[in-house]
Amino acid sequence: MNYKIYNNNSKDWVLLIHGLGGSIKTWKYQIKDLQDFNVIAVDLEGHGGSSIRKTRHLLSESATEINKVLIQENIDRVHIISLSLGTLVAMEFAYLYKEKVRSIVLAGFVMNLGFGYKTLLAFVEGFKYIIPKRFFYPMFANLMMPNKNHKKSRDIFIRESFKMTSEAFRMWLTELFRTQFKLKDYILSIKENHLPVFLISGKEDYFFVNSVRKTHREMSDSSLCFIEKCGHVCSIEKYELFNDLVIKFLNGLKVPAVTTA
Repeated sequence: MNYKIYNNNSKDWVLLIHGLGGSIKTWKYQIKDLQDFNVIAVDLEGHGGSSIRKTRHLLSESATEINKVLIQENIDRVHIISLSLGTLVAMEFAYLYKEKVRSIVLAGFVMNLGFGYKTLLAFVEGFKYIIPKRFFYPMFANLMMPNKNHKKSRDIFIRESFKMTSEAFRMWLTELFRTQFKLKDYILSIKENHLPVFLISGKEDYFFVNSVRKTHREMSDSSLCFIEKCGHVCSIEKYELFNDLVIKFLNGLKVPAVTTA
């Protein structure tokens, strides 16, 4: 697993886990503002500088690889900031290695879908082998980020996704579908370990916004914030506001339930 460390001589560590089609570079808007923390950012399997091998347990393997990196760098505990697909990896890591997690930020959370969206996701899962790559990636991006103000995030996603192999993209889509059924175990583990959780999402993240609300109700101690006029990739679209909210959470400060921008 490829990773990069930004050592700011802090006693606290932040682990950054990007979304589908992203990489360490996806966090360029956050690195500078996280100067009060040491930061370690990883490339998930099949992204950036990380290779991928065919496996039926890609999610747990990713969590295991992250744990190996933390051991190698003598990092005992981390705050996790995750985005989109990265929220799946963050939940899996916290489930397997709960003693190593101080808190979790789940941005653009992609679990707890209703029946209609699960059906749509199953449709996407089925057609990923039929629709050519050059059409499938833009279609998927426009489905998740349809508005004009989502263009920057949408363009970045399409550009970075084309750098992935078709096999890696399809394997991660399968994980997105399969992991929907593990949420109850994740939530139970978080509650039992009193792990601080911050759900942050664009209010125009139409595909997942209701799922985020539902998850917040099921994790009553979690913090929740919706950013107005913002789509799925809130860490890029509204990065200044996103950074401010996340840093407040990491510092143990109360974050507002709804923020306008």
